Amino acid sequence: MSEEQKNDLPDLSSQGSNARQAERVSQRAEIIHDDGRREQVELEAQRFWSGALPRPEDFAKYAEIVADAPERILRMAEKEQDHRIDLERQIVPANNNAGARGQWLGAGISVLALVLAVVANWIGAPWQVSTAIVGVPVLSVARSLVAAFRNPSE
Repeated sequence: MSEEQKNDLPDLSSQGSNARQAERVSQRAEIIHDDGRREQVELEAQRFWSGALPRPEDFAKYAEIVADAPERILRMAEKEQDHRIDLERQIVPANNNAGARGQWLGAGISVLALVLAVVANWIGAPWQVSTAIVGVPVLSVARSLVAAFRNPSE
């Protein structure tokens, strides 16, 4: 019986900030049956993992190349995590402010449309003008609500 084993470690880091890695292990064997038939079989196993850090088994290999590599890798991961936390501290309030600004702007436009409709009616414009002035913001709000119900993630 002959056996061949190979390890293939492709780096799939182009798929995002968390490196996705894979390991393939193949074993080939020849099985000789009782009746003299020979059969070639290949067993293949794949293992995937992802994250900012390599597998714990790989840390020792990094230390063989550069003595303080595991500590440097951990420091790098900690800095990346701190950076992400800092970005979230900035982005969440900015998104909240943008949402509030949009609501105030929508309310202001709606009030302006109502005032303009009242003024148009007061100066004797046809009723269609007042309806159009009020209808545009109302339909815009309705469209936004429909879109929000279709895409609840937003």
